[in-house]
Amino acid sequence: MRCGLTVFARTAVHQGRPDRVDACIAYLRDTAVPAILGMPTCVGMSVLASRTDGLAIISTAWETKADMHASVVKIRPIREKTAEAIGGGTAELEEWQIAAMHRRQHAGHPVCARVIWLRLETAGIDDLVSEFNTATLPALDATRGFCSTSLMINPDWRRAAVSIAYESTEAMDRRINGAEGRRLLESNVIQVREFDEVMPHLRVPDLASY
Repeated sequence: MRCGLTVFARTAVHQGRPDRVDACIAYLRDTAVPAILGMPTCVGMSVLASRTDGLAIISTAWETKADMHASVVKIRPIREKTAEAIGGGTAELEEWQIAAMHRRQHAGHPVCARVIWLRLETAGIDDLVSEFNTATLPALDATRGFCSTSLMINPDWRRAAVSIAYESTEAMDRRINGAEGRRLLESNVIQVREFDEVMPHLRVPDLASY
């Protein structure tokens, strides 16, 4: 259930050097996150980083698409300093709609995450969101150590991204019970990446119910 609310998000994917990830995390934690969260129309952000791959994904969420586009000038120098901190080049940018957001009640603090990029079937967005809410979310909620998840849609590029945060690497390695709960996460997969640093600062409300 979408609850009549659409939230827009921009992701910046920084590919850098593994030995620079901790410096990048420190810059994001101490400087970038407070600055972005202080912008009036920002409804939150999150950071995922992999010390193994030298990869960082910074997601910012906005009340409207116009707000997201208006933030570009202010965020550009922050993005450039992030790229410098991680030892990488220009970030890959992508715009999304947050179709679902769910946090498990009384979950522990997330320490790792898996992101699954999916190819969207033609005219299949509504079906994908419905299956995520009715099948995937209950299966994730039943997985010990699960913390939170989000489903983002890019209708222009015909793809989706599912981010799942866990309270331990052991929890992330657990198999989700039930074929119905796993089906969406195992179909039309483009790429899967895992992250060992999670900084959640999303103030987006829970957009899913089942």
